[in-house]
Amino acid sequence: MLKSLLRRSAVAGCVVGLSIALLTGCSLFPQPPVASFVINYNTTSDPLLVVLDASASVDPDGGAIITYMWAFLTADPEGPEILDPLAFSAVRSTPNLQIRYPAEDSSTIQLVVVDESGAMSEPLIKQITVPNVEVGPTQ
Repeated sequence: MLKSLLRRSAVAGCVVGLSIALLTGCSLFPQPPVASFVINYNTTSDPLLVVLDASASVDPDGGAIITYMWAFLTADPEGPEILDPLAFSAVRSTPNLQIRYPAEDSSTIQLVVVDESGAMSEPLIKQITVPNVEVGPTQ
């Protein structure tokens, strides 16, 4: 009788523990990070400069985002130029990326982020449209 009672208590404890773990987000099943970015257009000093800001990307497990992988999905060889500090690199450890377009243009960009456990986010794809810019005479 005592063995049966102990066995039932152990099973009940396991069921309760598993239920709590599932409801609170058990760390045995880590969640992938979530990519997010905004497009900031510089409309004053350099209207063809665009800053992509992915600082809102998060890891639901509370870890850090360690890699930001940017990919231009348009195949135009005259497309945007990735600016410093890592010219022509689309894999970064910082959330911001500056790009300069040679002229009015539109392109599609994708972001995938990686957290410190190596988990990758789903790709986030957005369209960037740089407006036609009229450049006035220089003095």
